[in-house]
Amino acid sequence: MFTLSSLKRLATVGVVASVLGAAGLASPAFSQTKLRLAVETNAGDPLNIMLANFRDALAKSAGSGVAIEFFEGGALGDETALMELIRAGEVQVVPLGSDVVTLDKGFSVLDTPFLFADKAAARAAFDGKFGELLGASLREKAGLEVLAFGELGFRTISTTAKQINVPADLKGLKIRTPGSPTRILAFKTLGAAPTPMPLGEVYMALKQGALDGQENPLSVIKDFSFFEVQKFIALTNHVYTPITLAMNGAAYDALPAEMKAKLKEAAKAGSAATRKVSDDSDARLVDEFKSKGVTVTTPDLAAFRAAAEPVKGEIAKVVGPDLMAKLEASLK
Repeated sequence: MFTLSSLKRLATVGVVASVLGAAGLASPAFSQTKLRLAVETNAGDPLNIMLANFRDALAKSAGSGVAIEFFEGGALGDETALMELIRAGEVQVVPLGSDVVTLDKGFSVLDTPFLFADKAAARAAFDGKFGELLGASLREKAGLEVLAFGELGFRTISTTAKQINVPADLKGLKIRTPGSPTRILAFKTLGAAPTPMPLGEVYMALKQGALDGQENPLSVIKDFSFFEVQKFIALTNHVYTPITLAMNGAAYDALPAEMKAKLKEAAKAGSAATRKVSDDSDARLVDEFKSKGVTVTTPDLAAFRAAAEPVKGEIAKVVGPDLMAKLEASLK
């Protein structure tokens, strides 16, 4: 016998199953998955692209078997707020960027400078054992199921008044970073003054001089119009950032196997879309920024690698020796 309160509990994890039929509230054949999707950014941003393509692919494959609510542009809050909501079951699916590390220190491994040689190596890692290990860690630490890894891409450094050619050029500069302690550590090691700040506040901080620069993939510099208030971009490619498309674990576990498979396939479509956008944007944005008066340079990467070397050992301590050893082994 199902009480009203027990049915409400089922609804909070996003699933209305055939048990409703047994309760006399719907036909026995009725089964629908209800999902609330949310993202901090607007259309065109990689995180938004990942979630929107996931939504569209799932709607196509599941048809009337799924009912989707889609919240974008920070309608339900910034990424920090969304991480709280997904863990509480108030939303079911959220794409996460660098701040996923606040949920699971294992993801600090991604702050290791120059961890991946190129995009091909990074994509292979996240689609393979490396991604499986991080997914299992996030499930254990935060109760979230990783549906797929998309791509924000390699991060660059943009600055307002000073060109960055060697690590010493960063000395004392207030550089916006995500809240990841290991990203902050990396930039401190390079001599900068890392300044964590929500992404939506960065443009005005750059414009008003509260920040000297920031670090993000080229696509984010474009989507948030940072190029309007930055004169220089250095193609450091110091860190590769994936998009972690995460789902509330309890909501995922409550689904039938067929729907779980559709979710994973839809997530792959979202991932593929972000990787295509990343390739397309990297191919054209350098010239686009130059046409707008921004100086785009390739700094002395060997000097940056050497200066960042001490960070690797510190990050290994944060990640934990067991997980770090497994992650490193998966990349060989």
